[in-house]
Amino acid sequence: MFAVLLTLCGTMAYGSESAKAFFFRIGERIDALVLKDLDTTYIALPEHSWRLALNSGSEGIHNSYTTWADLGTPVTLKSQSMPSVDLGFNAGYRGFGGGYSWDLMNAYSTNWHLAFGSKIIGVEFQRNITTNLSGRFFVDGVLDPTAPTLNKNEWRIANTSLAAWYALNAKHYSHNAAIKQSYIQKKSAGSLLLSVAYMSSQMQIIDSDKYLKDEDVLTLIDGVKGMITRQVAAGIGYGINYTPNHGKVLLHASANMQLVFYSINHVMYATPDSVYLPGEPNYALYPAKPVHVTGNLRAAVSWEINEWVHLSAWAQGNHLRFASKGGQLSAMDIRNWDWQAHLTIGVRFGAGKKRVREVLGEIPAADRPELLPRQNRLPQWISDYFFAPL
Repeated sequence: MFAVLLTLCGTMAYGSESAKAFFFRIGERIDALVLKDLDTTYIALPEHSWRLALNSGSEGIHNSYTTWADLGTPVTLKSQSMPSVDLGFNAGYRGFGGGYSWDLMNAYSTNWHLAFGSKIIGVEFQRNITTNLSGRFFVDGVLDPTAPTLNKNEWRIANTSLAAWYALNAKHYSHNAAIKQSYIQKKSAGSLLLSVAYMSSQMQIIDSDKYLKDEDVLTLIDGVKGMITRQVAAGIGYGINYTPNHGKVLLHASANMQLVFYSINHVMYATPDSVYLPGEPNYALYPAKPVHVTGNLRAAVSWEINEWVHLSAWAQGNHLRFASKGGQLSAMDIRNWDWQAHLTIGVRFGAGKKRVREVLGEIPAADRPELLPRQNRLPQWISDYFFAPL
């Protein structure tokens, strides 16, 4: 690494032409990578390579947990979080980049959303934790006015998801054209999407003594003070990008149906005995069906105002479901919905149309003598890679 840094410094010291050619070749290699195997009738690179964006968004959680305190009466805890209000920025080069956001309403104590996308695959990681919740108990579908109300900072929900997708028609369709604006969809196209995902949702009552010291309440919720559900799924979906004017405006919609083939729920109980270990995930519930269906929906719209400025908005909803088969303890039915919506205004800058034409070979390397270094004092392997014609 030290040798590479010295080489870079030496390159700049030996002449601006060598430095210009060196850094130009780095960007050119990246551009060639993201354009490889694309049908440029359908997909193009933005005219400028660098992107800086300001974004705002909102997210929320709606959950319900149903257990059976006796053989015939379902007891349901229904909850919702206070929606977050995020403000942040992101920056990047082509499909590579990162960002950070702040929750102005302090609705979430932790709220991560990391993503990477190329022309074929994409990976998304989300993690949010909130105690900014309200919850009420319903007995046999009717609100119980005598049951306690769970309020802010008295209980906690944590959701985690890791998902990856693969576009089968990546030559003509770009998922990231609508979501990240790292490509421009010039002509309408769609594609089947293959996906895999890991999901988990954890609920825990923080002040359990407040709600479980009453014997009636303890019976009402069957002694449960927390649980965590974990699932692994794989599936197939479809995405479509519609543009009526060669990418100036893009409308996107995608739906993904997944089969959950691994699912388990660990329950934490407040009352210890010979079976339970207090405060630990001490009893495993398994699903009533070995495989069940879940999924997510996404919609987006983007507007290329001009070659420098673009505006975009997107929304997504996810669903996690668990229904146990019962056993010696109560059966459990969990339904978890989370949603998010974002608005972004971005500015592009850097190399323009000429770069894309060069990458595509429309301007031969022989016609670009200004990019060749006047004096080559670099190691041969660096010269061969960065200065040899593509």
